[in-house]
Amino acid sequence: MALILLRHTLVDLPAGTCYGQLDAPLRWPAEPPFEVVAARLREALKPGLHLSHIVSSPLQRARLLAAELATRWGLAVSTDARWQELDFGAWEGQPWATIDRSHSDHWAEDVWDRAPPGGETLQALTARVLAAADDLRPAASQPGQAVLVVAHAGPIRVLLGAALGQPPQAPLPMALDLGGCHVLQADDQAPGGWRIGA
Repeated sequence: MALILLRHTLVDLPAGTCYGQLDAPLRWPAEPPFEVVAARLREALKPGLHLSHIVSSPLQRARLLAAELATRWGLAVSTDARWQELDFGAWEGQPWATIDRSHSDHWAEDVWDRAPPGGETLQALTARVLAAADDLRPAASQPGQAVLVVAHAGPIRVLLGAALGQPPQAPLPMALDLGGCHVLQADDQAPGGWRIGA
């Protein structure tokens, strides 16, 4: 009865590139390697806990990792666009250094209510991620079952923050490593309906 959140591996883009819903490819060979990610996932699956299915962001950096893991575990993968990263709109694919600093600073002052040009707010990201997680609650609540979600730092941060009872803008007390995973338990008594830990 768990939700396992897995962040995709390294993308093949120059350092300092703004990317959210840009469909950036994974670096190949994968970094960290798929074997390392699979080992982390096995570690997250405590004795008596089994993956029932995999849900992935449709962006290829998540979808291809999900497909690889699904093959290893003999599971099906479904995609859900609500698990995509924040949409940076017109900034997608641009080096952060070339984005007008006055515009990015203005956005950074209030990411909850402000969006990059043509993009989305943190408020919108939070709403869609929490709704997607709520839809998985029945499956994640089955004894001995776990649902794997392969997604991005933004959605994972939103859900972990909700489980901690933190405001969405607050920094997390844990790292969101590429290829790293976090386990949540469905818990109606916990903040946001989820608690961290197996």
